[in-house]
Order: sequence, then structure tokens, then C-alpha cells
Amino acid sequence: MDSTPDIAELFEEQELAGRAFSVLHALEEPYKEVFMLAVFGGLSLKDISAMFGKSESWARVTYCRAKQKIMEPFLILGYTKKLLFGWST
Repeated sequence: MDSTPDIAELFEEQELAGRAFSVLHALEEPYKEVFMLAVFGGLSLKDISAMFGKSESWARVTYCRAKQKIMEPFLILGYTKKLLFGWST
């Protein structure tokens, strides 16, 4: 059996990634910056909270809200959190 991915599957994954970046790009601050620092910058929520001069709890809540805002358009279209990003919450 061929183990290479189907071209349609690859296109769908690329399309989802493009849509996710579009949603991220439109996200308002501070959600956008907190999410990008955590995901793409690899910073801990403790480090992010220090950068903003806020509590670690603020960083955690802001990050979680950013995730929800990014996932919302996809959930409306019927995608699941696990399918999209492997997130269970």
C-alpha cells in the first residue's frame, strides 16, 4: 500500500493552514501577540506575562481565548478541535 499522502489531503491541510493564518492575522491584540509568542516564539506563559507586565493567569486566559477565537470559524464549518490542531480543549 502506498504510504505517500494523497495530493487532495495535502491541499486540504495547506488550505486549513492558510485559513488559520488568515484568522490569526485578523485577531485583535493582545490575543494575537500572546498566541504568536507562545506558539511560534516558544515562550512560556510566565515569560509572556512578564513581557506584558501582567500576571501569569492573565497570559493563560488570553492564550486560551486566542485559541478559541482562532478555532471558532472552523468549528462553525464542522471541523473538530482535534482534527484541526490536536487540541482537546
